[in-house]
Amino acid sequence: MRKQLTGLSFLLMLAGCASAPAPISMSSSTAISGAEESSLLAAADATRDDGRFNEALQIYQQLLVEAPGMPPAQLGLGECLLALGKPQEAKQLFQSLKSNAELHAAASQGEGLALLALGQPEAAAVPLTDATNANSTLWRSWNALGDVADHRHQPEEALKLYDKALAINPNSAAIINNIGYSRLLSGDTARAVESFHSALAMDPRSETIRNNLRLAIAADGKYTDAIVATTRDQLPIVLNNVGYIAMQKGDVSTASAYFARAMEASSSYASVTAKNLELLKAQGTSAP
Repeated sequence: MRKQLTGLSFLLMLAGCASAPAPISMSSSTAISGAEESSLLAAADATRDDGRFNEALQIYQQLLVEAPGMPPAQLGLGECLLALGKPQEAKQLFQSLKSNAELHAAASQGEGLALLALGQPEAAAVPLTDATNANSTLWRSWNALGDVADHRHQPEEALKLYDKALAINPNSAAIINNIGYSRLLSGDTARAVESFHSALAMDPRSETIRNNLRLAIAADGKYTDAIVATTRDQLPIVLNNVGYIAMQKGDVSTASAYFARAMEASSSYASVTAKNLELLKAQGTSAP
């Protein structure tokens, strides 16, 4: 995940595959052969690619008990930690693998993604560029470099980098989602809406993309449309986000109204919205 407007997240998603074998149990009391190591590594990699990161993590850890320091298993472990929201731990693993010639590009990519997740886009740019220099087919690195360009307020450069990622992985909802957010940041709300619609068609279960689409619709001034078909659980967040966008557009009365509705919809979310109301007042306005 990356850019945020209060209550809204932007996600850098990982690739997946259709299916994977079940995790393999093993005993640490018996040494395993090279063929068994390869089989376990393949099972762990496939499980990770299927998005079952906790299961894959366990297999990598089991494998590293039998084959301590096995670089491909360490790389896979780092990817799982990154996907499970532990970028600091993942970064340390990736950095330790950069000296491995075979894994240098992938490890540099992992380090860059971890730094990005830690909110350090400028630091991330160095290993991400190193990764693309070593292996120009790493679409996640190009995608992440697009994010870095957006942090630098370079929308044209960002779109060029996202296009490089998309040329490698044309069916990625993650990249198209990022293109949509980049357009939204640059004020091209109509095309942002188009991008989010396209991304959502590819990944209809993604709440991140759906929330980004609502944000773009609100930024286009269609506040009511932005909350259509919102679930009860999501309503406070969506109302808050619409209010935030209205505030950014200088539509004070609308912002105040949506913030009030957000607070009414959920007391547990009220503290976040209350901060936005304070921000609204700090801008020299007064909420009714």
